[in-house]
Amino acid sequence: MMPLAESGALGPNGTLIAAPVLGFAFGWFLERAGLGSAPKLAGQFYLTDLTVFKVMFSALLTAMLGAFWLDRWSVLDLQLVYLPETFVLPQLAGGVLFGAGFLFAGLCPGTSCVAAATGRGDGFAVAGGMLLGVLLFNVAYSQLEGFYSSTSLGGVTLNDLAGTSKGVMVGLVTTVALAAFAIASRRVTATPVQRGFAVAAAALALAAVAVDLKSADPRSLAAEIETERDHISAPDLAGLIMAGDPTLRVFDLRTPAEFGRMHIPGARHATIQTLSRDVLPRNATIVLYSEGGAHAAQAWVLLRMRGHGRVFFLREGLFEWLSRVMEPRLPADAAERERADFARASEMSRFFGGIAREGVPRAEVPIGYWNDGRADDAGGSRADVTARKTSTGQMIAGIRRRGC
Repeated sequence: MMPLAESGALGPNGTLIAAPVLGFAFGWFLERAGLGSAPKLAGQFYLTDLTVFKVMFSALLTAMLGAFWLDRWSVLDLQLVYLPETFVLPQLAGGVLFGAGFLFAGLCPGTSCVAAATGRGDGFAVAGGMLLGVLLFNVAYSQLEGFYSSTSLGGVTLNDLAGTSKGVMVGLVTTVALAAFAIASRRVTATPVQRGFAVAAAALALAAVAVDLKSADPRSLAAEIETERDHISAPDLAGLIMAGDPTLRVFDLRTPAEFGRMHIPGARHATIQTLSRDVLPRNATIVLYSEGGAHAAQAWVLLRMRGHGRVFFLREGLFEWLSRVMEPRLPADAAERERADFARASEMSRFFGGIAREGVPRAEVPIGYWNDGRADDAGGSRADVTARKTSTGQMIAGIRRRGC
């Protein structure tokens, strides 16, 4: 129910009702699958009974394929779901400890509750042991805190680590799961229903791969460029920064020296090479900028081909940020709409420590930079590009002299 709860689709009462219903259903299916039996669970470790593997992997496959396609069809919004951080060594140690306890007790947390609900003593014992372990962990937390917080990778997914798109990872996991099912059931003849489910899973996984690959094909990228969905305006970027958007990642593709002189607040220095291999969250809103627009545009294509959907770049790079956010200018002969747009630009400028200038000659106002017009399409002659770079350097020098 989690994406529906976060979006408010269920409402507060619906969430309270859905939680116990799903909880009872989960327990019922575990018991029906025989996972309340300690010998059956322990048989997983001796490879004599693979029921646990079949049930859990079937659930994983169903959830993965369902979540992917419901998100694609806009029924669910998986970006609203909190993604727990990954801590390599603590979770590795926890996995070993969990596995050892699972083998020794013959029950895991969920199945121990199922066993306890049926009145079995071992279920009560394991559930009590879990509560005791929680108590001991909290008592010793101050001694464990350093290790507990070490080797963090942030909120990452398998496709982030592998550098593939979400659809490709869905295809890989499904392939591995179906192959494992076939091996685990090699002595049992599959029923028509089981074959039907396997074919449906394979078809959905193949379609997921095709959809993600298609989303980054040259035609779709060309369509985004032609309709100008590939770039973001400096005021829009400023708005995201001011709002504290947690998904925002801003990258500066200029030289380290230029980055050191001045950069957009919150930006990180990057190169085409680092962006080609760094792990970035799939739900990130990525904004790229350089001195002009060309270098950032190349990085945009790279990240889109890597499967990132929300990637944008500043058409005129840092020049646009300086002229539209840090130092917007209002000509003396400004029209009413220009004055209204300038009021918003002035507010942003004050937030970032810039200075808005009023009453300047029309010739000193970059065409349309703070009222959402377009200047010269990031193109122009070599002289145009040189003029923009000179203007950027002068603006940076002036802002640094003011102490910002």
